[in-house]
Amino acid sequence: QSSSYWLKSTRAGRRPGDGSGRLRPGMIQYDEDWLLPLLFRQEGSVYVRASLWAFPSAALSVALVFLGEHFPAQLEESGYGIFKNTVLWSALTAILFTLMSFRTGQAFARFWEGTGLLHQMKGEWFDTVSNSITFTIHTGNKDPSKKPAVEEFRHTLVRLMSLCHCSALEEISGLSSVLETIDVMDLSNDVLSHVKNCVEDLGFNKVEVLVHLIQSVITDAHETGVIQIPAPILSRVYQTISRGYVNLLNTKKIADTKFPFPFVQIIAFLLILYTVITPIVLTSLIQHVVWAPALTWIPVFASHALNIIAIELEDPFGSDDNDLPLAHFQSEMNRCLLMLMHPGTDTIAGCSDHCITDFTQLLDSVDLSGHPVKEAVCVSNEKGAAPGTKPRRISSVHLFDPSFDPDDDPRSRSEGSFHSSSNEEDMFSERNHVTDQSRSSSPVQLGRPGTRQGPPRDPAVLDDADLQRLRLKSTEDFHNSLLSWKTKIEEQVQDMGQHFMSVGTLTHRGASATAPLVPG
Repeated sequence: QSSSYWLKSTRAGRRPGDGSGRLRPGMIQYDEDWLLPLLFRQEGSVYVRASLWAFPSAALSVALVFLGEHFPAQLEESGYGIFKNTVLWSALTAILFTLMSFRTGQAFARFWEGTGLLHQMKGEWFDTVSNSITFTIHTGNKDPSKKPAVEEFRHTLVRLMSLCHCSALEEISGLSSVLETIDVMDLSNDVLSHVKNCVEDLGFNKVEVLVHLIQSVITDAHETGVIQIPAPILSRVYQTISRGYVNLLNTKKIADTKFPFPFVQIIAFLLILYTVITPIVLTSLIQHVVWAPALTWIPVFASHALNIIAIELEDPFGSDDNDLPLAHFQSEMNRCLLMLMHPGTDTIAGCSDHCITDFTQLLDSVDLSGHPVKEAVCVSNEKGAAPGTKPRRISSVHLFDPSFDPDDDPRSRSEGSFHSSSNEEDMFSERNHVTDQSRSSSPVQLGRPGTRQGPPRDPAVLDDADLQRLRLKSTEDFHNSLLSWKTKIEEQVQDMGQHFMSVGTLTHRGASATAPLVPG
């Protein structure tokens, strides 16, 4: 539910008309493989707004062409002919587009910095909640009486952080609260009354109030034993809260600081002047009822389009088509926080009892060729596998296959239990293949006692002599490559020398032929 249900935005009205707007659910998605669909897409386009300036300018050029055909004398008497000298128009164009390039570059820098700061703020605050919940994993196991306190701490922290992140996005956007939060109304009445009083009655900043509440909840949990972690380690949580808030302040810097007014004023003046002068200059050179307005429309449209794009990118927080998707950012944060409340979030990762612990066998089971796996394979040389069969890993992509059951151990099946692709049959290259016939001695055993170990491997597969031959072969190849490069460079230098000698000879002959004759 939206936080506007019980709290008003502290900065609504930063931009007129935005209070009732709806934030974008995501960035505009497009595909550049085909250019024509991009040309006729209306969402996020500046065609219409730029054309509102370009079409009047083109209409003025049509009127000037008409006057030039029917009233040429009167048009010349008005001084129309001086615009045939395009120096003034060229200077105006150069100055205008220089300013426009500067403004567009600054606008994109603000846009890119804004999205970077929002992602950093989300990452820092999610790290805060994740660390805090991780620190409470063993509290309930050590003292079952504290399990209710642990659950209350986690739910309170998740709701406060969701509301804090939501309030931060609403504050920088200037929109009245339209973002979703995680079950705000189930916070205690004391918390809701305190925040409402601080924000609406006393005018305090809502984000700062919530940040303080989050720090107070974490501190109280540490003092009451809900978080049983040394204080120096817990200090990391406060650091992430602080860094997230600093990122918010840097984001507000972008929202509160507009492009300097003198630049905007000069650009607006030059744009209007350019819109009027361009049809006059072009019609003085091109007296054609079609080409004159067409060639007038293009530069005027381009200049106004760049200016509109810069205006949109300068303030990327809002409800415009090209603004950042703040609603999507909040939805991602809520999804991350809800993940921390999942019943399995306290699961401690580990390996199965039949995991491969022998390094040699584990190395052979991994494809290091760099080729992508197109189809998952679940095959092992465990029970029922043919002798000499290389072990196959469970591909990571198969883990997310709907038909995959983690409780049904694929390693206990025969090789024919699962289908494999042709790419997987060639997964292991010849350099990693070790046959059972060459295995005669046991490698160093790794892992827990009683754990399944890999088959013995002959240490002579890669002995010192093999390594020495590989080093010599690599050195020889490198030496041959250097010799080849040296030969090519010498040939190129020789060709360049001959070329320069030819040019010098031709120059000397030309100078001799054109030299004045000196009387004897």
